[in-house]
Amino acid sequence: MLLHLLQDIPYVSFPSLPRDGEEAIAMMLKHLDNAPVGSEACLHISSVLSPLEGGYQDPPGEEMRLAVERGDIHPHAKGDFSIASGSYQFLQLHIEPQARTIAKRLEELLSDGPSVIYLRILKESVVELIVQLIFKP
Repeated sequence: MLLHLLQDIPYVSFPSLPRDGEEAIAMMLKHLDNAPVGSEACLHISSVLSPLEGGYQDPPGEEMRLAVERGDIHPHAKGDFSIASGSYQFLQLHIEPQARTIAKRLEELLSDGPSVIYLRILKESVVELIVQLIFKP
């Protein structure tokens, strides 16, 4: 599926980021366990699953929700890194949100070496996480 981002999606960097992809995914999942519903975490990775950047975003506030309803530019706060606006390939992965499972699936999907890759995990409810892969071939 094709995804067109009209604006950047900023993230606040994690204080530290493991060098191992599976460990970085586990850290994202642990962060989201303790985060409120509506939070998300993102990992910018290489095609061999090496973390380049990683961070999180708190749930949207009322101002953000109203902007979305009106179709306005979202009033995002500045972040330490962003998924840049533009066109991407997009996959929603229907897998168990466990670090090992996600890492194995990413290794399969990324074997052809896309140039820009983001793993995005959203906390949809107290018990449900959404796992997304956003990349440029």
